[in-house]
Amino acid sequence: MSTYASFQGRVYLGKRDVAGNPVEVRSPGNVAELKLALKTEVLEHYESQSGQRSLDHRMVKSKSASVNLTIEEFTPENLALALYGSSVLGSGGTVTDEPIGGAAPVIGDRYFLAHPKVSTLVVQDSAATPATLALGTHYTADTDFGAVQFLDITGLTAPFKASYAFGVVTEIGLFTQPLPERFLRLEGVNTAAGNARVLVELYRVAFDPLKELALISNDYNKFELEGSLLADASKPYDAVLGQFGRIVLMPS
Repeated sequence: MSTYASFQGRVYLGKRDVAGNPVEVRSPGNVAELKLALKTEVLEHYESQSGQRSLDHRMVKSKSASVNLTIEEFTPENLALALYGSSVLGSGGTVTDEPIGGAAPVIGDRYFLAHPKVSTLVVQDSAATPATLALGTHYTADTDFGAVQFLDITGLTAPFKASYAFGVVTEIGLFTQPLPERFLRLEGVNTAAGNARVLVELYRVAFDPLKELALISNDYNKFELEGSLLADASKPYDAVLGQFGRIVLMPS
């Protein structure tokens, strides 16, 4: 009896503790594609007696496997994994007399505050008795992005100084963390076989950094991650299941 396959399911990623066990396991959300590709590098031997130079032996020199994962959900955790970064939740705060615009601000140029999510913004000049600039007359402000453009600064003394409060944001740096290794688990169903359950476990996947992130696009953003499947020395060598992972097929 033939059994066809078409898998769907939920993917889980976990960090690994010192014993190789998965910890901090979470789902990255909807995974559009998950692919496993196995590869061998072989040495080939050709005989030199018959005049045909026939291939008479192949020896496996190395074995490797790659994992491709397409994640669709734009979360801080997914970004951190893709960018080799850390997700940091700020605490908010206040800033007093932050210089903005330099010694000779240019009308219409955009100047950036040190923080986004700004509120209670007050801009003053540097006169002996500081003058407070009027929003909409002397400058405009984008408080979400923390940006200021000057409109009319006639009679005012540069440099200008901004005082404000800023809110809580999540920040993710780039290349601040070492190569990330994850335990990968798929709890899936075979939709071509009556939704029979399928379990896939890959013990140790070392992910490469994100190759491309479409910062402006007409499509849904995706994290297309590629990694290498590594042998897990914390698992006992098993001639049947090995040290890389396993696929478990369950009857429907």
